[in-house]
Amino acid sequence: MGFLSGAYGKLMAGRLVRQLQWQLTSVTSRYNRITKQVGDMEQSLQRQERMYNMYNSNVFNQVRMGMMSGVNQSDMNSYNNYLWGTQSLQQQMMMQQTMMAEQFDIMRDAQLEPLKALQEELETQKDNLESRLELAKGQYEAKKKEEQDGAKNAVPDYTGGQG
Repeated sequence: MGFLSGAYGKLMAGRLVRQLQWQLTSVTSRYNRITKQVGDMEQSLQRQERMYNMYNSNVFNQVRMGMMSGVNQSDMNSYNNYLWGTQSLQQQMMMQQTMMAEQFDIMRDAQLEPLKALQEELETQKDNLESRLELAKGQYEAKKKEEQDGAKNAVPDYTGGQG
């Protein structure tokens, strides 16, 4: 009886192992795709933010240079107006940069958080499947051994029970 139980158990455990391996491959593939999307999106947002900051910097420098061209070095009033204007411009630019940094954070949250949540869910599924797969492999090996032991014990007695 151990032979049949072991053989059937081995068959079912082997089927479970293959099914879990297929599921693990599928989840791992999705996990890898999502991980790549998260990385690509983070890089894209960083690139956009850098480009915006460079643009802002260029605008600031151009406006400052334009203001500087109207400064007469011998006229203290025009120089003081230039200094006041530059400080005012600098404060406006800093406020705008702070607002844009907040906007980029909001964009990151809106675009990345759903992907990161999916990534975390897939990682949990992957870990779960890996654990179940290890258990199924152990069960397969145990049933295989049970089948082998049952086969050894099922050797017919050719002596007819007379010894």
